[in-house]
Amino acid sequence: MSRASHAAAFAAGAALAAAITGVVAAPRADVERFKTLDTFAQTFATIQASYVDPTDEKQLIYDAARGMLHNLDPHSTFLPPQRYQKMRQDTEGEFGGVGLTLGPGVIDDARPSVPPYTTVDDVIPGSPADTAGVQIDDRIVSVDGEPTATVGHELREASQWEARLRGPSGTRVTLAILRVGWKDPHAFAVIRAQVKQPSVRHKLLEPHLGYIAITRFAEATSGDVAAALADLHHSGELDVLVLDLRSDPGGLVDQAVATADLFLDDGVIVSTRGRRGVTDVQRAHKGGPGVDLPIVALVDNGTASAAEILAAALRDHGRAQLVGQPTYGKGTVQTFFDLDDGSGLKLTTARYYTPAGKSLESKGLIPDVVVDGFAALDITARGSGDGSGSATGSGGASQGSDDRIESSSGDDPQLATAVQIARRSVRSSSK
Repeated sequence: MSRASHAAAFAAGAALAAAITGVVAAPRADVERFKTLDTFAQTFATIQASYVDPTDEKQLIYDAARGMLHNLDPHSTFLPPQRYQKMRQDTEGEFGGVGLTLGPGVIDDARPSVPPYTTVDDVIPGSPADTAGVQIDDRIVSVDGEPTATVGHELREASQWEARLRGPSGTRVTLAILRVGWKDPHAFAVIRAQVKQPSVRHKLLEPHLGYIAITRFAEATSGDVAAALADLHHSGELDVLVLDLRSDPGGLVDQAVATADLFLDDGVIVSTRGRRGVTDVQRAHKGGPGVDLPIVALVDNGTASAAEILAAALRDHGRAQLVGQPTYGKGTVQTFFDLDDGSGLKLTTARYYTPAGKSLESKGLIPDVVVDGFAALDITARGSGDGSGSATGSGGASQGSDDRIESSSGDDPQLATAVQIARRSVRSSSK
C-alpha cells in the first residue's frame, strides 16, 4: 500500500474510532488505544481497492461488526437494520402485518406438478389474515403477484415471505391461496394492522385444575398471565396450576421477574452481576394473585434464559415442582443497544443467579420429576404422594390407579405426569 493510501486508511480508522466512541477529538491516550484500528482501516481499504469483485462498503462494515461480537460469546450479536427491527418487533409482541406464521412448502408425490408452495403454519386469532378467512395448511401461491415456488423447489425461505407480509398498518398485501378442494387459487386482499403476537395460552383442564403456557416473555406477558389467572378463577374454583414453560426460549427478563412476582409473596426472584461486580437484586412484592396457588411447572431442554429464571425462582421458594427434562442452561442477560442507522447490538451485559445463589449458565435446572417427552412409555410417579419422587418406567412402585399413566406415542406423558401431581395437591388441600 502506498504512503498516501496508508495515510488515508489511518484517517478512516481514526474516523471509525470517533464514531464508535462518540469522541470527536480524542485525547492522546485514546489515540493510542485505538491505534490498532489502523490495521482494520488498511484491510478495509485493500479489500475495496483490490478484491476481485466490487464490494459493498456498508456490508463490509456490518460483517466486521458481526465478527467483533461473534467471538465474545454465543449470545452476543450484531444485527443489521431489517433483522434488528424484526427482533424488536418479536420481543415487543406487536408488529404491523397480517398475523401469519409460514412454513416450508412440501412436494406432493401424488401431484409432482404442483409446486411446493409456502404453507400457513399458524393464524393469529383476530388478526387481519384470520378476519380475511386464511386458514392453517393453506398454500401461499404468491405474495403481491410474486410466486413462492416453482415446480420442484421453493423460490424463497418461509421466513423471507413472512418478512414480506410485515409492513406499515393500513397497507395492502394480496395473497393467492390454494386450499384443499380448490381447483384454482383464490385471491385474498389483506390490510396490514398492528398484530399482537400472543405469548400466553390458558384453559381449565378439569375442575379446580388450571393450565397456563408461556411461549416466550414479551412486553405484555406478565399482564397476560395475570389476566389468564383471573379468567381461570372466573371459570370455576381454581386450586392448582400447571405452568407450561417447555420450548420457551426466554425473552425479556423483567417480564419473567414480573410473572414470578404474581406467585411469590416475598424474597429474591433473581440477582444479576454485571461487569463491575455490581449486584442488582429483584424481589417479590406482597399481594400477587397466585401466591396461594400450588404450581407444577413443565420444563424441557428448550426452556431457557428468562423461562429458567421463573422456574428457578418458583422452585427455590418452594412454590413449584418441576416436571420434564433438564433445561437449556442460559445464565446470561442480553441488552439491546440501538445504533444510529437502525441496526443494533444484542450484547451480554450480566450474569444472573437464582434465589439460592446458583448460576444457570451451561448447567440448567434438573427437574424434580424427570419424564421423557412425547414417547411411548408407562409412567409411574413414585414417592410419598407429594410428587417429589421421580417418574420411571413400569418397574417403579405404584401409588394406586391414579398414579399410573398408560401413554401412547401420541400422548403427552410430561403433561400427564404434571396433571397427576396436581390432582394430588387438590386432594391434599380438600382434606
